[in-house]
Amino acid sequence: MNSNKFTFPKDFLWGGATAACQTEGAYDVDGRGLSTSDIHKFDPSLDRKKYRSKLVENEHTTATLERAVADKTGYYPKRHGNEFYYRYKEDIALMKEMGFNSFRFSIAWPRVFPNGDELEPNEKGLEFYDKVIAEVINAGMEPIVTMFHYDIPLHLLTEYGGFRNPKLIEFMTRYGKILLDRYGDKVKYWIPFNQTNLIQYCSFKSLGILRDKTDNLAEDQYQAIHHQFIINAKLKEYAKSLNPEIQIGIMLADCTYYPRTCKPEDIVFAMKRIRMQYFYADVPLRGEYPGHMLRYFKENNINIKISEEDKVLLRENTLDFLAFSYYYSRTLDSEKNTMDPASISENPYLTGNAWGWTIDPLGFYNAISQYWDRYQKPIMVAENGFGYEDVFEDGTVHDDYRIDYLKHHIQAIGEAVKDGVDIFAYLPWSPIDAVSSGTAEMSKRYGFVYVDFDDFGKGTGDRFKKDSFYWYQKVIATNGAGLSFNDK
Repeated sequence: MNSNKFTFPKDFLWGGATAACQTEGAYDVDGRGLSTSDIHKFDPSLDRKKYRSKLVENEHTTATLERAVADKTGYYPKRHGNEFYYRYKEDIALMKEMGFNSFRFSIAWPRVFPNGDELEPNEKGLEFYDKVIAEVINAGMEPIVTMFHYDIPLHLLTEYGGFRNPKLIEFMTRYGKILLDRYGDKVKYWIPFNQTNLIQYCSFKSLGILRDKTDNLAEDQYQAIHHQFIINAKLKEYAKSLNPEIQIGIMLADCTYYPRTCKPEDIVFAMKRIRMQYFYADVPLRGEYPGHMLRYFKENNINIKISEEDKVLLRENTLDFLAFSYYYSRTLDSEKNTMDPASISENPYLTGNAWGWTIDPLGFYNAISQYWDRYQKPIMVAENGFGYEDVFEDGTVHDDYRIDYLKHHIQAIGEAVKDGVDIFAYLPWSPIDAVSSGTAEMSKRYGFVYVDFDDFGKGTGDRFKKDSFYWYQKVIATNGAGLSFNDK
């Protein structure tokens, strides 16, 4: 990437992204129910380098779920977040000061339907989002809303078994329609499911599957995903009838891969693994199951119930845009790795942070390009960022490392746009420091704004602008022209 002349589209959306389960707190206020994120206990003995390999082991059973709900002494950070529920005006004002013209956030399902299967919503919960959306719009930002971001009401696990049960199609479609009815004239961009492809790490918090309640985990996972595909299509169908301007998108966590070597076996193995990830966008964006997945199901004794009515619904209600998160790239070795999406190899050419997440802006450019070439659908960067254990001193954080990371990733977007890619939004994670999704740490910080809470929730909660705050402010003010795109 050696060109230094670049112009972003005039209507490009600059902003940031958060999630209710990592920011709001107030887990027991105004009738909110408990969710899958509320039982993620902080572990001070956590091995950061190994935590991703242990996420699957940490998925819950009925017994561990019950213990967590009954636990009165352990600290569960996502129940408290960064207090956005009480500080949303302050946080949105900080985003406005940075110059945001867009803000992606999620609505907490258990705040609207505490148990998930009620016929009528919790009005107190909706009133909170009335205020948040009004505040976002009054600040001159485009609200971008995720309907479900890792916070299934716990009742839907214990009573119904999570998304593998087709009853959840009814429950989440009802929830989604309530949101579209109430906010469809205010919110254009909607993402029903966050990072729908991360079943290797998130069977519990994304699919609601308890490990002691499944005899065939892979089959239950893919059946749950099929039900989420159907929900996407039903909400798209409803949105079209309600307001043709509403855009419904699919969101992935980027899992494109590099082959470890140019050995043909590595090349083909990486291709097959990449296709397994594209599958989660193929169905919502193309309207049908790809042949390689049908073959995979057959060869692995995975029997998915897909009706003819389902096929018509998917084909006639493809989604409008692709949103994806990108943090780091992945590498595969055909001799060492398996078809398990969590099985990856180290890349000797890249360095990373304390959690082992590699820094690879060229991988970002590669991912954007591959998605565009495959789908030709508008692209939203729904998350991108650099987690680090910041040092807070003299009332700020000098985070040159974050600035460097973001600068080169924005540069990658610029290169893609010059290629003709229709990419319309950049929403880095997270504007304000929040609790980590994977590790429940507060000390894994992404924000442009430092929050005075530690991993046990101790601190004032006060907000302080980091150096990156002023850097991103300049990027937005100049629509990207303030960056030097020939910097190495």
